[in-house]
Amino acid sequence: MVKLKHILIIAAVILTFGIAWKYFRKVKDTEKLKLGDTSLKSSKKLESFKDLADIFKSGFRVKGFIEIRNFSGKDYTLNQLSLDCYSPKTQKLVAEQTNILPNDLVLKNREVTNIPLEYNIDIFNALSLFKESEVIPTDATIWQVVSQPATYWKSINLRKLKVKLIGFIQAEGITLSINEDYLLL
Repeated sequence: MVKLKHILIIAAVILTFGIAWKYFRKVKDTEKLKLGDTSLKSSKKLESFKDLADIFKSGFRVKGFIEIRNFSGKDYTLNQLSLDCYSPKTQKLVAEQTNILPNDLVLKNREVTNIPLEYNIDIFNALSLFKESEVIPTDATIWQVVSQPATYWKSINLRKLKVKLIGFIQAEGITLSINEDYLLL
């Protein structure tokens, strides 16, 4: 009976070390998963007064991608992606991700994977984002810009429009945190 106990204890120890070794190798490979470039652009170009008036009527849509670089020798399956747009200074939620990712998205070994992103920013959040990004002149209120857009068109600087992406990407237990500012134009 004592020998059986010893054999069970030794088997449990070997099994525990095997599981720990497998987990250690996976954690070690987390250093080889890196975030690459992120590209977010308004789906409609904002070049004229008419484009700006359309945003003031219905908000705007932002599309792009985030790049994940897999430098390890293993493939990873993407489990979860949660990236939301926040205002750059006050970090107020502006838009949540609207596209649904496929279930079987695989991060291939030694390759770069582009994951699509899509956001709809409604009119109220768009206007507050314009104000906080200093796209709208500081001496003007949002109501003045909305009611008299022709007066303020020349002082609106769309090149300053930016958002903060906050969230995470999770692939087979490996989590990559994201907290970055991005210019939209």
